[in-house]
Amino acid sequence: MKTQVIPWTIILLALTIFGDLWEEGPYVNVPPISSVPGPNEKILAPLPAPRPEGQGPLKNKSRHDGNIIIEVEKKPQRTIATGTAFSISSDGIWVTAKHVTNGCDQLILQVGHNKGYLATDIIEHPSADVSLFKTRAGAMPFQIESQVLNYNAEGFHFGYPRGEPGDVYSRLIGRRILNIRGAQLGKESVLVWAEKRRFPDSYLSLGGISGGPIVNKDGNMVGVHVAGSVRRGRAYSSLPDTVTHLIKRAGFAMITEPKERQDTAYLTPENFLVAGQKLRKNLSVAKVVCIVR
Repeated sequence: MKTQVIPWTIILLALTIFGDLWEEGPYVNVPPISSVPGPNEKILAPLPAPRPEGQGPLKNKSRHDGNIIIEVEKKPQRTIATGTAFSISSDGIWVTAKHVTNGCDQLILQVGHNKGYLATDIIEHPSADVSLFKTRAGAMPFQIESQVLNYNAEGFHFGYPRGEPGDVYSRLIGRRILNIRGAQLGKESVLVWAEKRRFPDSYLSLGGISGGPIVNKDGNMVGVHVAGSVRRGRAYSSLPDTVTHLIKRAGFAMITEPKERQDTAYLTPENFLVAGQKLRKNLSVAKVVCIVR
């Protein structure tokens, strides 16, 4: 297969990422990144105490759940942006956020310094902020959690906030209905997570971690990070059921019990940073680059 070379449209800051990690193959060149756009919460209420809204199992989604309005900006022409994706199949099937893939002329999964695999077969959910895509090679997959979640459950977020490695520790506090407006329209039930700790520690937006996995203490995926509110210290994630629905819709084989399991069992607030480094190193969690011409 012939190497595809992406023309350099603008001279921007260079990427700082891992070196060559996968087998030699037909890579595409990855140009530098300039910005990390993401959805912004349009309407902000006064900051509430981030306490769980209930006890025990999380209540079933309902049309009476509170609403959150998210504004997704259109990606400008001649720009490059980043997001996060994670593996659900060692055959090269990945999950990310819909606003990461939407509007891209080319989507690249970063695998080394200025190297990546071109994403193909991009499938976007009709209403939720979730997408699937394929690459010619894969990485160790995450198992999708099928059990009911409990209020105050721990969540560990991994990805590339602002284009750089980063991790978040949070607690599940409730459920909302996410109304997406602007360049992307949609409506979905999402989980609400209260941030407890993040690395690097800052008050900046987590834009760029969108599409990354939120996993439980057993290392199973319990959500896809799709939006956040810096002011509230909250993150919003698509449901595991939303991902499995899109997998079925796409006709991909369900990844319910991978032959290889992530070695992230019993994640804690003390060790999740080490786990994040390992997941990014083995490319189970990877940076994606969106190029708009």
